[in-house]
Amino acid sequence: MSTSVCVKPKLYSAWFCPFAQRAWMALVHKGVDFEYVEQDPYDKTAEWLAINPRGLVPTIHHKGKSIYESSVCIEFVDEQWPTSDPETSLLPKDPLDRAYARIWGDFVGKKIVTLYYRLLMSQNPAEHPELQATILKNITDLQEAMSNDGPFFAGQHLGFVDVMLAPFAQRFGKVMKHFRQFEIPDDAKFERYHEWWAAVKETKSFRGTQQEEEKLIASYERYAVGTAKTEVADAIRKGHQLP
Repeated sequence: MSTSVCVKPKLYSAWFCPFAQRAWMALVHKGVDFEYVEQDPYDKTAEWLAINPRGLVPTIHHKGKSIYESSVCIEFVDEQWPTSDPETSLLPKDPLDRAYARIWGDFVGKKIVTLYYRLLMSQNPAEHPELQATILKNITDLQEAMSNDGPFFAGQHLGFVDVMLAPFAQRFGKVMKHFRQFEIPDDAKFERYHEWWAAVKETKSFRGTQQEEEKLIASYERYAVGTAKTEVADAIRKGHQLP
């Protein structure tokens, strides 16, 4: 008689990484029984590169295969552990709504996250006002795309776009304020954004994956002083898309 062994998926993550937090949030939100593995992505050992040839987190290892890239990980988790309950589905069932979510998830990456790192890494204070203004404009555009049925991006339940943005929302409020004296203004113009953030930070997936503010600030100092030697930092310096 044959027996099958149920092996938990493994999440290779790094506590300080906002991209890894996206995958972590998705797994927690879906209620997946998984093993968390703290991985130093800068230690490119042969063993680690055998799991992920790019040597980056997040990586989800499941059934002998590795899934990486944070947005891909979110979609994989949602599809691998499906549910008919809209409260736990991260992407909507309707193809048009799914495409809309992907469009705005891509917007978060290209128009908000990239500018977050550009502002944090800029050593020229004369550049900061324009970068800050562009970030606020893009946050305004994102607000306008949010559902009127809120508080989350697509309505009453946490979804794909929320998970894409949430780790950086915390960093805007703490890291950016500390190093660049910049945060999203708490006024009527950004009321919808703050309604969104108030809801997201109370979810079990965010509360279960967030890090202490002082630890986050310390981990980003190398970016703020221009000494970070990471693939993200290199991409920002070269004006390339983030890895």
